[in-house]
Amino acid sequence: MYPKIYQEGWEVRRMREPTPLNLKRILAQQGVSQVSLCNALTLVDGTTPSEATVSQIIRRDIWPRRTPKSFLKKQIDDFLRTHEVPEHEISTALEIDDDPSGYAARPGNTRKSTGTTAPVINEIQLPENEMLSQQAKRHFKLFNDPFIDDVKGPDDVYLSEDQRYIREAMYYAAKNAGFLAVIGESGAGKSTLRKDLIDRITRNAEPLTVIQPRIIDKGRLTAGAICDAIIEDVSSETPKRTLEAKARQIERLLTGSGRSGNAHVLIIEEAHDLTVATLKYLKRFWELEDGFKRLLGIVLVGQPELKGALDLRRNWDAREVINRCEIAELHPLNGNLEDYIRAKLKRVGRSLGDIFHPEAFDAIRTRLQIPGRSLGATVSMMYPLVVNNTVSKAMNLAAEIGEEKVNAEIIKGV
Repeated sequence: MYPKIYQEGWEVRRMREPTPLNLKRILAQQGVSQVSLCNALTLVDGTTPSEATVSQIIRRDIWPRRTPKSFLKKQIDDFLRTHEVPEHEISTALEIDDDPSGYAARPGNTRKSTGTTAPVINEIQLPENEMLSQQAKRHFKLFNDPFIDDVKGPDDVYLSEDQRYIREAMYYAAKNAGFLAVIGESGAGKSTLRKDLIDRITRNAEPLTVIQPRIIDKGRLTAGAICDAIIEDVSSETPKRTLEAKARQIERLLTGSGRSGNAHVLIIEEAHDLTVATLKYLKRFWELEDGFKRLLGIVLVGQPELKGALDLRRNWDAREVINRCEIAELHPLNGNLEDYIRAKLKRVGRSLGDIFHPEAFDAIRTRLQIPGRSLGATVSMMYPLVVNNTVSKAMNLAAEIGEEKVNAEIIKGV
């Protein structure tokens, strides 16, 4: 799930402003949720419409093509009567609301302008996880979902120029005992690149031991726990009891393994949860040497909070490790959006033109912009996972309302 972003005092506009029906205001006045209305409706095929379909009706006056409007109107009227909505309001419920703010409907208010504009508080929520429905698969002639469990092997890994650089940086750090932090938003593809690195090492039969601490809560990943992981992954020995003894044991084991021609890399995922004390201790592992040869590479993988932890201005006392750690950031897809979706569809034998109108891609770029910290600034959240969710929801909605392809209006409705 992604956070809701609020911006007060200005309005975040998308490609076209919604044109809500009176029905939206009526439901709000009655304290009735759109979900309740959704559950009360039935399409001509006997199925219940999704929340996205009902939202399209209420917010944009866009109706399912395969179900007559009159068929749904009667059900909506009956639903409103069960909630004791007056008949004169029911008769205009499906007309465009010329006062969507509801200001004039409040007691003591009129439509006359006061000459001032109240702050607008807009809510932007990124699309949540959603699988392609069976209806969408049939509609678009797909036999499996190209956006779920979509990476089965190295050929399925989409690599933009940015991702290709970071992939090679991770490989170099692993083979040459580098110290690298890979940073990206949730869903940016960090875990995919980590899996690709391990798979690449295995495929190439590299004499390289991958060490991965198994502690789930990285906030509890202490220097001692990292020592235990190193000892257990490079040997069959039992870790010593004291931290000093563990350190000596690690140096002996890595030196012996290194002289046999092996390299070693410590990979820590969710590294943004590491404490500063643990980060500082990583420098000691990285500085283990046998002559000129470093014995251990380190690759940290984490969300943007890790960049903050590696910021000298915030953690001056960790400067020794910060100054030695290279940072590589995963950026949004942006200009690579079409190439990314094309690669996903190619895996299932479909092309962009089979499923998307050309204007849909700019609509996706607009939909996945959120307000930045400064007034008027925006930030792109066009990362692979978010794009997957957006496209899946749009395809489901297109299939449900009977659109042949995903267009800009459908993107704006998810």
